[in-house]
Formats: sequence, structure tokens, C-alpha cells
Amino acid sequence: MERRIGTGVRGPRPGLIKATLFLLSAVLVVALFLFTNRTIAKLTREVQATSRVLARFCAQASIPVTQNPELQGVFADLIGSIDFPLILTDDHGVPRAWRAVGVDPELVPAASIDSVAQGQEIAPVIRARLTRIERRLTDLDRRNEPIQMKEFSTGTQLGALHYGEPPVLEQLRWMPYASVAAVALLISLGLMGLAGIRQAEKRTIWVGMAKETAHQLGTPISSLMGWVELLRGQAEGDGADVKIARGELDETLGEMERDLERLNKVAQRFSHVGSTPSLQRRDPTPVVREAVQYLRRRLPKAAGEIEVEESYEEVPPVALSPELMEWAIENLLSNAVSALDRHPGRIRVAIEHRPKAGVVEVVVQDNGRGMAPTDQTHAFEPGFTTKRRGWGLGLALARRVVEEYHGGKLYIRESAPGEGTTMVISLNV
Repeated sequence: MERRIGTGVRGPRPGLIKATLFLLSAVLVVALFLFTNRTIAKLTREVQATSRVLARFCAQASIPVTQNPELQGVFADLIGSIDFPLILTDDHGVPRAWRAVGVDPELVPAASIDSVAQGQEIAPVIRARLTRIERRLTDLDRRNEPIQMKEFSTGTQLGALHYGEPPVLEQLRWMPYASVAAVALLISLGLMGLAGIRQAEKRTIWVGMAKETAHQLGTPISSLMGWVELLRGQAEGDGADVKIARGELDETLGEMERDLERLNKVAQRFSHVGSTPSLQRRDPTPVVREAVQYLRRRLPKAAGEIEVEESYEEVPPVALSPELMEWAIENLLSNAVSALDRHPGRIRVAIEHRPKAGVVEVVVQDNGRGMAPTDQTHAFEPGFTTKRRGWGLGLALARRVVEEYHGGKLYIRESAPGEGTTMVISLNV
């Protein structure tokens, strides 16, 4: 047999949840940005150092190319696996070889380059391509100082190697911002989802409140209408009937007064919704008794169908609003009645004092169908119900009354399918 014991810990408030989520999201975004930025900066330094070393190596290996054009094919093979831009110029600054600058070396013949070095005119198309290379060369020199190539023995200037950075490095620089943007988008979508859930909960609450209002008002109004019809029917009779009606008048008026008191109580309850009620220290027993008596008047009249047992200890006074607390207890009792699925159904209502804990507990126990652990998790959520009819607002309202208005706790002490449920209202002394 599986049995779930309630902890009695008050659930977190929605405002606190939102603030916590926002704080955690902000911390996550900042931490991700700093970590990514630091990692990218480290990778950037490593890539730059690697590019510089490779460029220097290529510069030293390329010195023979400037002296022997036949070695240009060797240079091409040497830099074939390098993905960052390289431009090799001679001692006059004329590009002789290049890679990854946007111009295919095969589209610029060596003869045309020699013609440029000699100051001769070349085809406009070739000139345009060389101009693109020269512009890229200027851009590379702004980023990195060119590596000078000199003859080892004489120190004669042979040319220079101009180099840049791999394209992936530019992409890496945007990674921190892209990561933060992605996380921010996910958080925004999450918040939008939460906002949608909250709006759905609000709609459920408002619809449930309307239903609860109609339910609360319906019983006394129907009763009053019945008494009015009874009085009208008796008043329209002959003289003897009127005398009999007068003999029953006190009882009828007493019932009508109770119904009017009920209407006034309902109005007071709903006037407290959304406001802070004034609490007074008093004995909770009369409040619980009144709720139980109201339940008894509404129970089926068949003998032994539902038994209600009351057990009240002498307890110290607690701070409470009688109208709201009675409303909460009525919701617990109504929930217990709805859960009864056997005969005879039993409901036990008790008031107990826990001196060590400094609390007074109102216990509502039934022998109904009980709740599975998953149902217990959602039992106090607005709109959740396991009944075919109902709006699932009773327990949510009861928890709000107990926890938000009275600073107490409402929790499921124990429940299991087929074993009934025990719910507890705990109020501080």
C-alpha cells in the first residue's frame, strides 16, 4: 500500500517564483557570456599566434620563390592547406602569390604580374583583379604588420609576406553574442509560456469564482423562494388555513432569517477576496461547528448514508476571520463529501492543539476514494479536479484563505487510493 505523507510546507508564491526565475536567468546569461567571451578570447590568441608562426614559416620558405619563379609551384603546395589569407609581394610591393583573398591565382597570369612590375599596361580585367588584391593587402597590413623577407647573407630586401586571420576567428568573435541572444530568446519564450499559463489560470479562476458565487448564492436564494411560495399559498387560503399558517410562521421566519444570514455571510466572504481581512483572536471551535452544521443540513437524508463525527479539544484562541475560515472549512468538507464512494461514508472533523509546534490544527478526514501521488501534487492548483463536475477552485480558495490571509498552512497529511484522505489546516497560536 502506498501512502503519501504531506509536509505541510507552504508553496512558493508566484511573484517569488518569477523573481527567482528572472534572477537565475540573468545569472545564467551573464555567466554564459563571460565564459564564452573568455573562451573565445583564448582561442583568438591561440589562432593569432598560430597564424603568425605559419606566416613566418611561409615567409622564410618563400624567399627562394622571389629568386626563382620555377619554385612558385612549390610555394603553392606549401600554403595549400592554410585557410587564412596570405599575399607574397616582391621588393617593389607587387603581389607575386596569394591565397584566400578572393581572387583565384590562376586568373592572374605570371606574365601579367611581370608586366606590372615593369610598368607596362595589362588587360583591364587583370588590372581589376590585381587592384582587388592590393586593397586586401592594405586591409591585412592594418591588422598585422607584414613579415619582411631578406637575403640571409647580404640582407637585401626580397619582399614581404602579408597575412590575416582565419575566417573562423571572425565567426568566433560573434559567438558570445549569438549564445546570449539564443539564451535570451529561450528565456523570452519561456516567460511567454509562463505568461500564457498564468493568463489561463486567471481565466480559470474568474470562471470558477463566478461558478462559486452562483453556487454559494443559489442554495439560500432557492430556499427563500420556496418559503415565499409557501407563505403566499397559505395566505391565499381561507380563514382556518391562515390560522394554521400563523402557527407555523415563527418556524418559517426562522428559516428565512437563516437563509438571509447565509446570503449576508456569502457577501462578506466575497468582499474579502482581493483585500486584507482583519483578524481577531478567538476560539476556532464555533467557526468549525457552524461549517459542520451547514454541511449536515445539506447531506442526503437517508439513514446511515454519511456519518459525520466531531471531536473538539480545548484549544487556545487563534487569529482568524470567521467568515473566511468557515468558507475554507466548508470547501474542505464539500471536497470530502465529493470523495465518498462507499456506504456508509464517514467524515471526521477534529480540532487538536499541538503545544510543541505552537499550532492549532483543524483536521478533516474521510474514507473516500483518496488521491494518487500525482493528484496530490496538483490538488491545490486552480482548475484541477478529478470530479466530472466542478471547476477545481475549492481547494485553491481554501489554501489562499488559510495561507495568504491567515498565515497558516493547508496540506494533505495522508492520502492513498481507496484509503481516504486527511487534510489539515494548521494555524499559529
